Amino acid sequence: MANTHAIVLGGSMAGLCAARELSRFYDKVTVIDRDAYPAGAHERPGVPQSRHVHALLMRGRLELDRLFPGFENTMLARGAIEINFGRDFAALRADGWALRRANAITTLFASRVLIEATVRELLRKIPNVELIERAEAVGFETMRGDALRVSGVKVNPRDGGASFTLTGDLIVDASGRTTKVPSWIEAMGLPLPPETVVDSHTGYASRWYKANPDRRPKDWWWKGIWIDPVAENLTTAGVLFPVEGNRIIVSLAGIGGHYPPSDEPEFTAMLAKLRSPIIAEEVALAEPMSQVYSYRQMANRWRHYEKWGARLDGFVALGDSSCAFNPVYGQGMTSGALSAIMLGECLQKHGINDVEVPRKFFAAQARFQAEPWGLATASDFRVPGTEGKRPMMNRVVDPLIGKMFQVANDDPAIGERIGEVINMMKPPSALFEPSLLKLIAKAWSRRLLGGKKPQREAAAMPPLALGAEG
Repeated sequence: MANTHAIVLGGSMAGLCAARELSRFYDKVTVIDRDAYPAGAHERPGVPQSRHVHALLMRGRLELDRLFPGFENTMLARGAIEINFGRDFAALRADGWALRRANAITTLFASRVLIEATVRELLRKIPNVELIERAEAVGFETMRGDALRVSGVKVNPRDGGASFTLTGDLIVDASGRTTKVPSWIEAMGLPLPPETVVDSHTGYASRWYKANPDRRPKDWWWKGIWIDPVAENLTTAGVLFPVEGNRIIVSLAGIGGHYPPSDEPEFTAMLAKLRSPIIAEEVALAEPMSQVYSYRQMANRWRHYEKWGARLDGFVALGDSSCAFNPVYGQGMTSGALSAIMLGECLQKHGINDVEVPRKFFAAQARFQAEPWGLATASDFRVPGTEGKRPMMNRVVDPLIGKMFQVANDDPAIGERIGEVINMMKPPSALFEPSLLKLIAKAWSRRLLGGKKPQREAAAMPPLALGAEG
């Protein structure tokens, strides 16, 4: 029997996870990427958003360690920081500072490049996986039997070498938001999959700093900071994330087209204009390590391959190539890993020779993607000026979600459940279980009866006289 071969376009996090899953079913797996992979945890041109804050959700932490045994221990050994958001973050919400109390969710905070470098290093240890660097996939090779089938990928080396074609049994597009595959599909005369786009016109600006722990006041208990925007005149969110190497990343996120500045003095000045000066005061004690980096490709975009009218055997797309979310919500890496796992489950159930695998995978992936898509777009639709078609269901549930977040401070069980959903440990439907709705109703009733009025004016700094567990 001829050796089987799977080809992955793009060495993204989704692509690396897909290669790991495919290595269980195919004799050989090849990952093609335009970049030269750096030695160690360093930036590369193909991941421009890596300079900004990244959140590896709890579900992502667990799944990456399952896909790549040793991931978590390696990350911790290289300086990744364990964070309990409820205990370790000073979070300024719409109604004021969140109460400080530990919850059940513990995540790993690290730079995107450390996460990717660790995954790539562990993937290289798998003997039937090959990583081809500095090579650009420029088109499909196809053949026609009962239906049109992708049989290979045309590749142009970026070092000036001769072009070549790799033949494969399954081609996976994991090349991200800027994938060229839709243009190849169009060039073959096939219709494009329908798309849904929701754009809140959000943009990032980020700068890296070297922390100086000796200069920080001893009662500054927080390891990270999160400041939500509120109202029309406060359209900028601010976050400070700790990462390995005693460094911090500070990111401003402007919503509704109010993009944060990329000029260094203006960036620093904007920090002082946030709802609290806490980030500005942290930055004043740290040493800048970089310029200000900007990023604005943040629209939610879903290519509905599950509704695609065309048939193209031997081809699937996952990760941002299929469904990209506003990165503000931190769903990308975890969603990419879960889609890769779903592809493995589909191959396990149906076998690599089932020509219906792409269709079955797209259907399964879409059922999963609907959950993070719904969370991300529902949040974006709260921003005035967001472009896109708003589902009727959003108009019904948005007021409830808003009240849920407002009373999350009032009852630990409500905040815990929200954290589980955000970290993909539970589906969004868990927010609508009768027992939770009853708690929300009670908390909201207490507010209406005057037991606790919404806090409109937040204190400048979070409370300091709190114990380690709040």
